[in-house]
Amino acid sequence: MAYTMAQGVFQVFRRRLSLQDAIKFTNILPAGIRALFVAEWNPEEEVRPFGDRETMIDEVRQLRPDHNFSTDNSISEVAAALRKHVDEQLLDETLATFPRGAMEFWKV
Repeated sequence: MAYTMAQGVFQVFRRRLSLQDAIKFTNILPAGIRALFVAEWNPEEEVRPFGDRETMIDEVRQLRPDHNFSTDNSISEVAAALRKHVDEQLLDETLATFPRGAMEFWKV
């Protein structure tokens, strides 16, 4: 359950980044989380804009929908877990260079 939810959250975020920004983001991730972030990635996919939280949570739930039990707070829950495993200052500094909405996405 946690794996699918985390992968869904990372995919939703990744779809909103340019290739360059996605690479910057992976550079601050530990190896295991980095692998989850890039799994099943199509870098040629069109970049989407950040939207409201509910719409993006619905998108999280679209990953393996028959086996996805992501919560209504899935993005915030993954953000809290992520922040325990990365340098938070570096995360925030990196997010500040991304499109509007990136910083808000990773708020707990």
